[in-house]
Amino acid sequence: MANSKPASAASARSGSGSLRYGLFLQSSHPPERALGDAIDRVIAQIRWADELGFSEAWLGEHLTAAWEPIPAQDLVIAQALACTQNITLCAGAYVLPFYHPAALAMRISQLDHMARGRFILGIAAGSIPTDLAMLDIDGAAGEHRDRMAESLEIMLKLWNEPSEPWVYEGKFWTVRNPEPVLSYGPHLRPFQRPHPPIALAGLSPNSGTLELAGSRGFIPLSLTFNTPYLKGHWAAVERGAAKTGKPCDRRDWRVVRDVFVAESDEAARKWVREGNMARAWRAVNFPTLDLFGWRTFLKHDESVPDAAVDIDYLIDHLFLVGSPETVAKRLVAVDEALGGFGTVVLNAYDWGDDEGPYRRSMELFAREVIPRFDALRGSASTGSSKPIGVQA
Repeated sequence: MANSKPASAASARSGSGSLRYGLFLQSSHPPERALGDAIDRVIAQIRWADELGFSEAWLGEHLTAAWEPIPAQDLVIAQALACTQNITLCAGAYVLPFYHPAALAMRISQLDHMARGRFILGIAAGSIPTDLAMLDIDGAAGEHRDRMAESLEIMLKLWNEPSEPWVYEGKFWTVRNPEPVLSYGPHLRPFQRPHPPIALAGLSPNSGTLELAGSRGFIPLSLTFNTPYLKGHWAAVERGAAKTGKPCDRRDWRVVRDVFVAESDEAARKWVREGNMARAWRAVNFPTLDLFGWRTFLKHDESVPDAAVDIDYLIDHLFLVGSPETVAKRLVAVDEALGGFGTVVLNAYDWGDDEGPYRRSMELFAREVIPRFDALRGSASTGSSKPIGVQA
């Protein structure tokens, strides 16, 4: 059965020490940014994160998103591995319908060896209609979800049953684990056995994807929405876990938040309002959410009219923006409202013309916000257990 809810948020991390913190690099770059320059900025952010003790960095991939222009996250992960020491690099996520599952399973196995285990495998069905249309995948009929499920089963079979010949005949792919011929035959398995930790991101209310994560023991990751909405995400994880008897642990739950820290509340708010964080929300996030009527899931109170939910509203009620003291207090409030979670994942944005304030924000979060959070929550621990996907 699923674990019962902990008595307090602090107890959700009992034995795992401080709240962990990571980066989510979608990456939000303005369309005029040259792709090579955008990737250089992503690598710089990951390098800074590694130096500052961030536990993980997630990279996304899309085919047709001008503001999120990276179609091959694993190439960026491979580059980042060469210039970091400790941080875990996470695919956030491989869109499984884009690939042949056997070829992807071998590619992931190679990447896991290159990372020597500093790798988490996020998977997704795909959410951008133009990505699916480019590959002639019928998203309206749910073909992308069916392809993801079949692809996952094939990859797991390749990793879990490597020794005996078999044939998988699916709706979309037929895959064989062939008999060896001379020196040729299946030989490649991931560095982490039987495979890297697998993660699924949830978006919709009472996410079926996160219910699947709970049922399979996968890492759940929740994107930036209000706390009542995200409580539904954890409920979905628990429902899935209850169906299969898999344990579910809040320490494995990753929660994404938009964060910016400066020396004062006023300086932080000014940077957000005038920089690419606000620009990305106005150009991409607000219009996309409005297509689905989802702006309501940003509200702290359902009575707030949609028109009032602008950047200033998000700074006041959803984002973690301000001085280290302000951000620490708001992070505690999120932690308490959700009943505890294991890793806060900071949405990354293009810093514009001056990297200084952005890099300083990361430093302040790691060096001042997290210690303040620990002091407020009393969460320091000498225990040795750790969440899924965290390297010893």
